[in-house]
Amino acid sequence: MIKTGRLFQLWALVKMVRENAMILFYAWRHPQTPYYLKGILMAVVVYLLSPIDLLPDYLPLVGIADDVTLFTGAMLYLTNLLPAPVLTESRRQSEKWARRMPYIFTLIVVAAVAWIVIVVMVVRNLMQ
Repeated sequence: MIKTGRLFQLWALVKMVRENAMILFYAWRHPQTPYYLKGILMAVVVYLLSPIDLLPDYLPLVGIADDVTLFTGAMLYLTNLLPAPVLTESRRQSEKWARRMPYIFTLIVVAAVAWIVIVVMVVRNLMQ
């Protein structure tokens, strides 16, 4: 069955962004990555974390849309500029990480539920 529709297209985009983000993370740490690519990647991360934007984030939809567009475009551009050995090594490391992702997600969920239970118990004891 071929999956079509907006929801599946959005999910494919999210998956592609996650994979490219992990590839760029490992490429950042790779010693053969050119310095100019590391500089561009650093500039994109600083822009995303900076409170100064071209379009302020408090504008509904438009403020976040420029960040998402810049981030996605920069990721695709930088991934295509990576040298072949760096790209293959980074892709291999990111796939190894992706296999561990369900376990890490499970641990995060368990920790979050435990934290919520503790907070509820403390609040309940304080209210008595």
